[in-house]
Amino acid sequence: MKEYLILADVKTTVSMKVQADNQQEAEMIAQRKLNDLSVANIKLHIEHLNGEVLKPNVADFYFEAITVEEE
Repeated sequence: MKEYLILADVKTTVSMKVQADNQQEAEMIAQRKLNDLSVANIKLHIEHLNGEVLKPNVADFYFEAITVEEE
């Protein structure tokens, strides 16, 4: 049997809560926490409906736009 390397792009939205005095500060904090240079590695855990768990290696990652909402 041969071994194959599979590469796939996965896009998802993540959320986190931060304490800030205003929306601008909250966005700055989020940008700092989600900066590509401040994150050492990303781990991905995918669970299928049948219970099978995949733990693929994350080869590359980046963060896009940040939306800030007041709770």
